Amino acid sequence: MKKSINIALILMILGFGCSQKSEPKDPTVIVAGKIENEDSKEVRLYLDQEIATTEMDDEGNFSLSFEGEESAGYMLIAGRNRFELFISPGDSIYVTVDAKEVPDTYKVQGDHEIENQYLFEKSQTNSKSGLNNLMVLMANPKDEYFIKKDSLFALSKVKFEELKRTEGIDAGFVAREDAYYTYEPLIFDSQYPMYHAHLTKVPQDSIDFPTEDIDAKMAKVPLDQKELLNVRSYTSIVDRVVGKLSSELIKNDSSLKASENAYEKARMIAMDSLLKDPSVKDHFLYNSIKSNMEYRGPSHVKDSYDKFMAENQSPKYAKKLNEIKDKWEPISPGKEVPDFSFVNIEGEEVKLSDLKGQLVYIDIWATWCGPCIAEHPHWDKMKEEYKDKKVAFLTVSIDDNKEPWEKMVKAKNMEGLQWFAENAWKSDLAQHFMVNAIPRFLLLDEEGKVIDPSADRPSGKIRETLEKYL
Repeated sequence: MKKSINIALILMILGFGCSQKSEPKDPTVIVAGKIENEDSKEVRLYLDQEIATTEMDDEGNFSLSFEGEESAGYMLIAGRNRFELFISPGDSIYVTVDAKEVPDTYKVQGDHEIENQYLFEKSQTNSKSGLNNLMVLMANPKDEYFIKKDSLFALSKVKFEELKRTEGIDAGFVAREDAYYTYEPLIFDSQYPMYHAHLTKVPQDSIDFPTEDIDAKMAKVPLDQKELLNVRSYTSIVDRVVGKLSSELIKNDSSLKASENAYEKARMIAMDSLLKDPSVKDHFLYNSIKSNMEYRGPSHVKDSYDKFMAENQSPKYAKKLNEIKDKWEPISPGKEVPDFSFVNIEGEEVKLSDLKGQLVYIDIWATWCGPCIAEHPHWDKMKEEYKDKKVAFLTVSIDDNKEPWEKMVKAKNMEGLQWFAENAWKSDLAQHFMVNAIPRFLLLDEEGKVIDPSADRPSGKIRETLEKYL
């Protein structure tokens, strides 16, 4: 059993950030607290990825610490509850809440106490008013949508106007919130046609909406606001502007469209063209490369990675990319794969070693994953094409439990190697191959060694790789 956090520690947490020091402030951040009546023991803190994690003790006490780099909005997650926290390097924050009575019991103390209490109240207001319920808001006809959206944002902004009149509020926090109320309504408008089409079951291009006006407003958003790189509303707009130009480049350049990783290359060109501030450019280049590298691995982003390393002016991003790259080294081509155990559809224990002597093409999927299901016809077609070749087509489910997997396999009469991995995302296979999104495909050689830790999909160019090894 972990030791409970005592009163002395609480006082240390609350007092640490308020004391004045002549020496440079320690960047260590402490986020601690007590969460009562929460079934899940795990507490996690996120920025753009998991920053820190721990488990509560039997009384609900927890403590997290990490080295802060810059002021940003973090997300504290415990069970189904999420609490946004504005945190600066060196902050010490203490959170208490009863998970069964969150609105009446949530309290935050320590550094940025006023700002963080405001964030909670803002979240509560947005939930109660319906601003957080996009499905209801976007189902409204155009004119009603605009009226409702504007009224909801006006209601939400009341507390912010009160906050700005409060003495001692962090200027950076005010700038972040100003950006939210400036750009978030524009994000809503840009999403309306897609959501409304989905909810009303009509073609998106048939919706009467001032799309060109929205695009024009987005085009006027300054792309050099480096102080807003941790504000999702702002970065989402920059991403959309970059994405729009990327699509136009592919549409107008047949050679680019036909090239490998066309969209990735187009985004690099678009960012080079649009983003003139080095800090802003590095931020978006990093995030683009990071997301692709985490999903596909270093070999699939080599050109953009090499370009970034040669040109970037942000050592912290280069360091983070190299850390991600290093994580892929144990599963790089030629590496041995542990002999993981699974359960097949007949309920028998099976192992990867059972398939040695042939190439093994693995599909990691789940019954709830739409893109996974979309690959099944292509998978079945490939199995038929290669039925006389030394290739094993293995599907591995990472569903939370066997029931939906068994039901779908039997209902759809899914033939072949249908295996199940216990513990879903935390299964040995998923952890070893750093699976953070599905579908994910692996290709192993006849000895069970890695050929590609993130192989192409059946609907892609995987046949070219298979033919090299058959």
